[in-house]
Amino acid sequence: MANRNWRWGTLVVVLAAVLFGLSYFGRVREPLLELVAPAKMLPGAKFGFPGDTAFGERVVKNSPFALILHHSEYSNANANALEAVRSWAASEFHQDPRFLHPVILPKPVASSTFLNATAYNVLAVPYYVSAQAIGGFLSSRIDSFSTSPAFQSFAADYYDLLGKDGEAAVLLARYQSERAKAAINPFLSLLYFILAFAFSPVVTRPFRKIALAWRAPFGPEGANAAAAFSYFLTCLSTFYFSQAVLVESSAAQSILAGITCGALALYALLPVQIIVDEKEVLTLRHTMSNRRLLVFSWVVLTLFCVQFLTWLKQGVLTDPDPLTLLICGFCGDFLHEPMAVKHFLATAIGLAWSVSFAFMLRTLARRGSESTKEIQKKLAALNLPGVGSVK
Repeated sequence: MANRNWRWGTLVVVLAAVLFGLSYFGRVREPLLELVAPAKMLPGAKFGFPGDTAFGERVVKNSPFALILHHSEYSNANANALEAVRSWAASEFHQDPRFLHPVILPKPVASSTFLNATAYNVLAVPYYVSAQAIGGFLSSRIDSFSTSPAFQSFAADYYDLLGKDGEAAVLLARYQSERAKAAINPFLSLLYFILAFAFSPVVTRPFRKIALAWRAPFGPEGANAAAAFSYFLTCLSTFYFSQAVLVESSAAQSILAGITCGALALYALLPVQIIVDEKEVLTLRHTMSNRRLLVFSWVVLTLFCVQFLTWLKQGVLTDPDPLTLLICGFCGDFLHEPMAVKHFLATAIGLAWSVSFAFMLRTLARRGSESTKEIQKKLAALNLPGVGSVK
């Protein structure tokens, strides 16, 4: 036992030394991603560092920005897209009239606590490498979209309103690039859950062993379902806590969600029963049936469906939600709001939830006790007298 404790202590000391070495010798900086090149937005345009703010004033003061449009099948979509670009650009120009050509200064990282600083030193390199890979994918999707009729129609309206010059091309490139950068974290989140699902057959084995050991006095019922449900909630809890450490702006909400998911995962894996009498309070190990675990998992999935539907119905171009950014990333179109795809997803979620709701009602309506024939078979297997009289 002493030898084992010595090994664990050595491992902890070595890990702490590695963390210190990463923070002392390493100097990881956020890469500068240019996902959309201005030269591709307007071939042949002349680009130079502007010395005045005339272009910004033209954008800010151009109130009928989306009123003059070429008549085409994309006119209505272009009107909304042009207004979204104008609103975003006007806000940026109000803050900094020369924001199209900024001086790039290093940004502080999330390091207000030792957890943030430690997480940054450990996760910065894999995070930035993954972000660059996803950025390359998004850049290729935007390049592919730039050859489509939808983009050509938008570009004709856009340049007619702002003029075919380098500043207009830079603005359009910056707008798409900023939207694409905002889509990187949703894509990383999607990749995280895909990997968690891919490795679930292997990772859930320890969960199943713990569930079986806890339920040994009651039988193995519910162990497999508890292991799967607990693993799912553990992945959610890990995701929320990582988000709280890396993104300080959403730390409070993420920590609360992480604690909730972690507590539910622990209870699903190790359920307890609390008995209160006149003298004492007893906390006893307990079990959960497959039916109860099914109800709990269905309620959790319903809450996520509510969140997805809220994103799909409330997300706007000026402040896109994660689902909208994912859809735009796969399409390469960060200019038009994907209303058709969002409507399809909302309908699919509604139909899937309705089917699951009907299944849950049918499951809850079934009798929970064993049938007479099943009891008779069990008694016959035990060679008990009077089996034939059971009816």
